[in-house]
Amino acid sequence: MLSLATIRRRWVSFTGTFTALCLGVTILCMTALVLTSARAEAPERYAGTQVLVQSPGADQSDGNFTENLPWSPERTDELVDQLDAVPGVAAAVPDRSFYAQAVVGGKPVDDPGGELRGHPWASAALAPDELASGRAPRADDEVVLPGSLGLAPGAAVTLLTAAGPAPYTVSGTVASDAFYLTDAAAGPLAGGVRVIGLVTERGADAAAVASAAQKIVGEGDRVVSGGSLKELEAKTAAKTRWIGMQILIAMAGLTAFVSLFVVASTFAFSIVQRRREFGLLRTIGATPRQIRRMMYGEALGVGVVAAAAGLVLGSLLAPVLGGLLVDGGLEPPGFTVRMQVLPLIGSFALGLLVALLGVWAASRRAARIAPLEALREAALEKRPMTRGRWIGAIGFTALGLILVVVAAGSSSDEMINNALYAAMALILGLTLFAPAVIPLVVKAVWRPLGRLRGATSMVARESSLTAVRRTASTAAPVLVTVGFAVLIAGMFQIKASGYALEETVRQGATSVVTPKGTPGLSDAAVATVPGGASLLPTELYVGGTDHIGAMGVSEGAFEKAREKMTVKSGSLEAFQGGNTMIVRSSTTAWLGWTAGSTVDVTFEDGRTERIKVVAEITDDSSTASVLLPRDTVRAHAPSALTQVVYASGPGRPEPAAGLGAESLTTSAYAARTDAEDDRLVRIFLTILIGMSLGYTCLAIANTLMMATADRSGDFAVLRLSGATRRQVLRIVTAESALSVGIGAGLGLLIALVTLLGIRSGLSSQLGTQVNLNLPWPTILLTVALCLALALASSVLPARMALRRTGARASATHP
Repeated sequence: MLSLATIRRRWVSFTGTFTALCLGVTILCMTALVLTSARAEAPERYAGTQVLVQSPGADQSDGNFTENLPWSPERTDELVDQLDAVPGVAAAVPDRSFYAQAVVGGKPVDDPGGELRGHPWASAALAPDELASGRAPRADDEVVLPGSLGLAPGAAVTLLTAAGPAPYTVSGTVASDAFYLTDAAAGPLAGGVRVIGLVTERGADAAAVASAAQKIVGEGDRVVSGGSLKELEAKTAAKTRWIGMQILIAMAGLTAFVSLFVVASTFAFSIVQRRREFGLLRTIGATPRQIRRMMYGEALGVGVVAAAAGLVLGSLLAPVLGGLLVDGGLEPPGFTVRMQVLPLIGSFALGLLVALLGVWAASRRAARIAPLEALREAALEKRPMTRGRWIGAIGFTALGLILVVVAAGSSSDEMINNALYAAMALILGLTLFAPAVIPLVVKAVWRPLGRLRGATSMVARESSLTAVRRTASTAAPVLVTVGFAVLIAGMFQIKASGYALEETVRQGATSVVTPKGTPGLSDAAVATVPGGASLLPTELYVGGTDHIGAMGVSEGAFEKAREKMTVKSGSLEAFQGGNTMIVRSSTTAWLGWTAGSTVDVTFEDGRTERIKVVAEITDDSSTASVLLPRDTVRAHAPSALTQVVYASGPGRPEPAAGLGAESLTTSAYAARTDAEDDRLVRIFLTILIGMSLGYTCLAIANTLMMATADRSGDFAVLRLSGATRRQVLRIVTAESALSVGIGAGLGLLIALVTLLGIRSGLSSQLGTQVNLNLPWPTILLTVALCLALALASSVLPARMALRRTGARASATHP
């Protein structure tokens, strides 16, 4: 009963807790419903096939979503002949794919991303993709393409492949987004075969066909049918969906953490305000256990109502979130959110758990309040910095500075994580230091202003100095908000520019040619930069399921890169011909290779070659595990695309129209982040910044509303002492602005120190100066938002309090 009465009496104090929990449960409910609804889907290309055979899977422990091992051409032909003879099978169709994109009006249209949309016409039977108009291709220069392009049969079209643009005649159109060439024309453009579809005869028993096919393929290969067709999902789609899941999981984790932070800070601040109340309860006989139980009751009462409201909002908004993920390319088209009971129950229970955990520390502190606290009238805090707070502040600050130094000397892969840990430690340290720093800052800021503002300035200054904990409590959320937002945005900008500069510095480039409207550069686009340095990515398969990311290097790229390579064994001079490779030391240690050894390597087309390891280099000498001659990679990976060409000569090359390429300066290239992974990372960071801003701004508003609402007595004394309403509001405004200024300054200091460490480390590693481009729009927007919320959350409650004290004030001071 006492808990419920307290909630009714101090409803303003619990508004922030209610809002934080309600929003937290809303986001948890949304993400849980979307996560449980997200699942792999069978590709539409196999919608008309009931039974398919899949090649052995590659090891996925590295998280790269590598495609299955391709069959060799001989093994493919053998399987097709054997499966074609299975009773009930009309045709065994090997699924071959290659990069294809139409060029309309001199520009590539409908960027396929990482999806390979080109196929031989025989593969159309797997969908089945029926002709919407025209006929099947008969000549090697004919193509069946998507009807959405608006090209009728007989029209001329340029088709862009990995080799470059080539003229074709439209023989027909289909409703899908696929491009079909004749089997003979598609063969040289496609890589290895990983799936063979079994087109069954009418009335055939799919289960019997699958059983017979499994006996033929043996244990290594898999027969997929029925509900397991979803396992054929392309690895590019699986990776995109996985990134979307990481965003959702991060949203849920950050929501739980910040909800706990807001709830805990709310109850902790209420202890300061309710000190005399708890002292009075102790005076009349309340035990520490009863005090704790009362506070748990308050948290539980607010938590039940907030969690229930959050479930309703989360259920309504979950389909909206699902639609946004589909629009952002993080879920496949047609994805829908399904309502399920378990996520709803879990979200409700987690909301209550957050409420109880948030009040745990505060309840222990409240239970230690002595009965004599009921006699205290002064708000002066004689010991705002306790011994434990000093130890924690010094420890976390020292740890943060040490981690900044560690981050500066870390490798590029570990630098961001170490910098983030450093910032977190510094935020905790300076937050704990705030009561000690605030008096110094207040005196420094108000000394010149006090002479100009007179009594109003003096009252605001003394109020801030008297209630140091209150000032620190309002500045802390601003510190976290500004520090976190600026740090995340700044790290992203440094990462984008620094990592993009890594290869330009390594290659000594003066300009670069990059894709424009295409997923990569064709050989024709690469040829526009004579002598340019280019890297052609591929995947190598060794020892069964193991795989290695490799790069085919052009002569220009190798000549530039070898100057920065450190050879541990072997010789770079032997890197000649198609059967040689250079390997990083970590890869040789993993696979047991040595310089001078010859090993079997399977390429993307399924062919196995014996390649000689001519040199072992240190890990920091190359961004790729294995380096091969570019021509070798192209011979085995006909659909591989180059991502960038580095030009080192005078002037900038100008690629011709229709190649899907553009020329950029190195600085413009460093600032550009148009690749799919970078786009998804930006979405990820935007969500994190938005959520951190939203929650910590909520903490700012809640803390100030609580502090201002509890100062009615102070305002009444000021009015009775002769202060006008405008002067009182000006005092409140000055105090709020000071709190925001202190928090923003400390937050910027933390972010700047950490970002300087990142820049120093990257500059040292790359051997060139990496620019520190502070995210000024983010800084200004964040500080302005904090200030607006602080003023609204303090001035408005102050105006309401002044109205209540107006009668008493007017009696003595009209």
